[in-house]
Amino acid sequence: MMPAKNETALKVLTYTVGLILLGLFAEAFFPSQMERGLLLARLMHLCMALLLVIVLILLGLISKKSRKLELAAHSQEITEMQREVDRTVLRYKSLLEGAGNAIFVFNAETGILEEVNRKGTELLGYSKEEMAALRGKDLVQEEDQEKFTSLVLRVRRRGRFRLEGITFKRKSGDRFQGEIEARLIDLGDEKVVHAIVRDMTSKRRAEREIRQRNRELSILNNFIARANESLELQTVLDVTLRETIEVFGVEGGVIHLLEPERECLALAATHEISPLLRPEIENCSLGSENPCRIVTTQHCHTVEDFAGTPCTIGQLAAADGWRSSAAAPLLAKNRLIGIMHIMTRKEHRFTSEEMNLFTAICTQIGIVIEHARLFEELNWKNEELLRSHRLLEKSSHQLSLSQNRLKKNLALVERANLELERLDRMKNNFLGMISHEFKTPLTGIMSSAEFLLDTLENLNDEESRLLDMILKGGARLNEIVTDLLKVARLEAATFPVTKTALRLADILDPLQEQFEPLLNERNQQIVFDNLDALPYFSGDREYLEEVFFRLLENAIKFSRDGGEIVVSARVSDSKTLAGKREILFRFNSAFYDQMGDTCYLEVEVRDSGVGIDADEQLKIFEKFYEVGEIRHHSSGRHKFLGKGTGLGLTIVKGMVEAHGGMVWVESPAQSTGSSFFVLLPLEENLRQPAFPFMQGEHAPASPETLQ
Repeated sequence: MMPAKNETALKVLTYTVGLILLGLFAEAFFPSQMERGLLLARLMHLCMALLLVIVLILLGLISKKSRKLELAAHSQEITEMQREVDRTVLRYKSLLEGAGNAIFVFNAETGILEEVNRKGTELLGYSKEEMAALRGKDLVQEEDQEKFTSLVLRVRRRGRFRLEGITFKRKSGDRFQGEIEARLIDLGDEKVVHAIVRDMTSKRRAEREIRQRNRELSILNNFIARANESLELQTVLDVTLRETIEVFGVEGGVIHLLEPERECLALAATHEISPLLRPEIENCSLGSENPCRIVTTQHCHTVEDFAGTPCTIGQLAAADGWRSSAAAPLLAKNRLIGIMHIMTRKEHRFTSEEMNLFTAICTQIGIVIEHARLFEELNWKNEELLRSHRLLEKSSHQLSLSQNRLKKNLALVERANLELERLDRMKNNFLGMISHEFKTPLTGIMSSAEFLLDTLENLNDEESRLLDMILKGGARLNEIVTDLLKVARLEAATFPVTKTALRLADILDPLQEQFEPLLNERNQQIVFDNLDALPYFSGDREYLEEVFFRLLENAIKFSRDGGEIVVSARVSDSKTLAGKREILFRFNSAFYDQMGDTCYLEVEVRDSGVGIDADEQLKIFEKFYEVGEIRHHSSGRHKFLGKGTGLGLTIVKGMVEAHGGMVWVESPAQSTGSSFFVLLPLEENLRQPAFPFMQGEHAPASPETLQ
């Protein structure tokens, strides 16, 4: 492109040459009187004029080329500017779509939505085409549209504004609380509002949880403070019950304290309990037919409606007009010392948050009550001491006897004082630790023992044996805790069952390999009888592996050395099971009535052990029950000198029933072995077709056949 100075000089030169050319032509064609006779001069002028014409033509060509170059340069500059604009637009689109928040851009004057990013469409559920026809205030609830309009006005005045607590509506009709952070952008020909919208649902939920936790901690602190204001037991009980009733907004409640020597729960405090009901619940025997289940489980529980409840206290309360209750154990040193009930006259469902708070309150109050009891005992001993002093003053002839009693009482007082100081320190330490997270002692013990075994190289046999005992004891304790949790989940019907198509052989073959070392040690064998011809069935592989693991483990335990364990299975329909109605009804009265026409896989695990008496066959499926005397058993997992926890068959029964099946045992005579039977449904909604394997064919059915 030609510079501006050169272009101006070219124009001046062109004009000058043109003027000179005109002058020469004028002299050539209109000569003066003096030069008329000079022909040579006229020819010279004409040549110069022609030369100047040529120069003028060249200058015109140069000027035209210069303009073409200038136009080409302008065109290239415009193209570069357009590319830059395209890159800027693409960058803006990328930033808009890649933003982590929902962004909306709408006209500040009309409120019409002009742009929205991907997060915005995901948040509200509209497509971009649908949102193009909406205005900004159409995205919020009708009652909040004035807030939105006010937001736009403030943004136009101030340039930016932030608003919380505005309710947005999604295309699906759902609503959520959100916040808007908006600012005004001047684009020259128009002004737009750039708004960032955030969903505040999770934030509000977290805030509510924090407030709830702070409230619970505040209530606990108040309870402990109020309960510690007095060390008189009855005052502590009355204050505790009254404060608990106020916190939960219920109408009444009772506290029973455990009296081990009388084996009963004695009424210790009441609130809004009628005079007719009070004598009925004065003493609740632990040996009654329907004791409070907290006595055995030591876990809180709720009753929404007393109608039909087996609990004696619940039945008596229902007769007095009470409908619902929540109960929690009062514990001290992990020992049950009492139970607190809170009750309502209308049917009420206590939430899990309320039960957590109720349990925490009762846990803390149990310690305070135990301290008050010790203080009461100390007061009684002090009174005994004072009476001894009075007797000493009045009865000088019994001086020797009184001195002995005084020494005994002083010793009791000293021991009681030491115990009270120790308990007080324990209370303070405990209260200091409740705000911190406890580490699991069992994990620490096992981890430490494993670390010592792995890192210490110069351990003698005794040290290695002791560390190994710690690990085995910890593992055994961990198994017991795991079993207890499984039993609790099974009883609460919260054991999830994920069913898939399974073959019995695929479950039992790995178990046989797992028991191989144990079988070799005891010269035993497991025989599988015709399992390959069985069809697929529906069940949870993990749970059924545990069921058959426990059954095989028990069979190995109770079989003699050199014995044989036989596992067989067959398909049973309703006609086959009808012949076993009596024994099925004995072990599970409801199962026979509800099985209908479903086909079942019947698995038998037969051992050659000591057998089971008829009067114990039902009891072995109960929690914590073991067969026979200790001397009849051996030690460990396969040889144990002591009894186990008595939870294995309880877990087996619960897991099988969770699959819609049942389990029972048959033992014809003692010392001839036992047979455990497991019934598992082949498939849900499967009726009684003539299966090939029931007609003598032995090819296993595939999962597609069952479907």
